[in-house]
Amino acid sequence: MTHPLKRRLLAILALLCLISPFLGTPEGAQAQAGAPYEVLAEINGLRIANGMAPLAENQYLNLAAQNHANWIATTLQGGHTGEGGSTPADRALAVGYGGGARVSVTENWARGPGLTAYNCVYTMWAPSSAHISNMLTTWHNEFGAGVALDSQGMTVYVVKFGHVVGSAPPQSTSAPGGPSGTQAPLIQSVVTSTSNPDGSVIHVVQFGQTLWGIAEAYEISMIKLLEQNYLTEDSAIFPDQQLLIIPANLEIEGEGETPTPTPTEEPTPTPTATRTPWPRTEAATPLPTPNEVPNPRSNFLVNIFSGDTLWIGIGLVGVSLLGIVLLFITSSRLR
Repeated sequence: MTHPLKRRLLAILALLCLISPFLGTPEGAQAQAGAPYEVLAEINGLRIANGMAPLAENQYLNLAAQNHANWIATTLQGGHTGEGGSTPADRALAVGYGGGARVSVTENWARGPGLTAYNCVYTMWAPSSAHISNMLTTWHNEFGAGVALDSQGMTVYVVKFGHVVGSAPPQSTSAPGGPSGTQAPLIQSVVTSTSNPDGSVIHVVQFGQTLWGIAEAYEISMIKLLEQNYLTEDSAIFPDQQLLIIPANLEIEGEGETPTPTPTEEPTPTPTATRTPWPRTEAATPLPTPNEVPNPRSNFLVNIFSGDTLWIGIGLVGVSLLGIVLLFITSSRLR
């Protein structure tokens, strides 16, 4: 075999090796397991099943939630403290939520392999008292969601719940069982407690009551109620929990000695309202366990011809083609 023919065959072989990867079908990139609207729909479905009105979707809360989901997916740092030490309320205000008015914002987040919206709501959040309190909120009236996929193939969900201070809470709906069901009050009426001998007032939380409703019934500010009880806007309250409404001795004037407070003494309720029990139903469908999904296999071509490495891939192809052209020219001159 002559040298020019051998060089031509080598050049053709090199060209085939170069283009052979393009002849196969590249493996597709893995998609995230859910979408923002899906997790919002699951939460509203949970609320309706418990006789509660659905929350309204807010685009500003959607944007704030998506920003935080992207940050978690990029940094792999989960939590409610975000970029620059921001809080859920900081991130909502930064995108314009509330239009400059005072707002209150809480947040749920979760991360897992192949995590669907249903599993996120019922498997990750529903068993947690703090997360279920956000989803069955009687204080917030709006919400927004964001979903992202991180570099490890994990799906990240973030949902923000909020309201503009002074806006009306969500209204109640019919209880489970259809239109003929008994009307279930969304916010349980708060029976105020009388003063103790030391002047203090302590409220014992009942099922279905909220911090917002308690503050309104006693006509004190939410900030004062939170500070006196070492709570935050993210805190959940529970039945039989005691909340300090008026500290001891605030209503006693002219006393030189402060009496010893008796926080364990049961307050005497004033029979001014009757509470209707608010039944909460369990989800009828058993809660599935998320399936483990292996990380997507590495695909050289998908990686090299996507994102910031696109021009590197184009450059490699160009250099290879230039080498083949030079090989043909050299073999022609040597004939």
